[in-house]
Amino acid sequence: MNAQDSAPPLITPAEPTPASNVPVGRTSAATGPAIHPDLAGKKSKSLNVMFNYNGHSWDAYEVLGVPAGASIKTVTDAYQVALRRCDKESVEFLETAYKAILNKGS
Repeated sequence: MNAQDSAPPLITPAEPTPASNVPVGRTSAATGPAIHPDLAGKKSKSLNVMFNYNGHSWDAYEVLGVPAGASIKTVTDAYQVALRRCDKESVEFLETAYKAILNKGS
């Protein structure tokens, strides 16, 4: 079998652009992402709240089914819905997740 592929390539390689032509705020492979001078040296803040239960680490927002950083009202509503839907063995687990989020706010 000496069949050759006669189809053109799907993607043609692009010419590499020099770092000086990269617009401000764009990522350059040589320099990395652009960081605002006011934010240089500051750590990013994690929205997740981790807690330990039964020897495992859990994300409290994920346990309650809400996005990380959700408002206390949203978290409380989700907690109350979860309590109504869960069995008795899960109440302590949900309560631990809820309290972890409340303690983060204080």
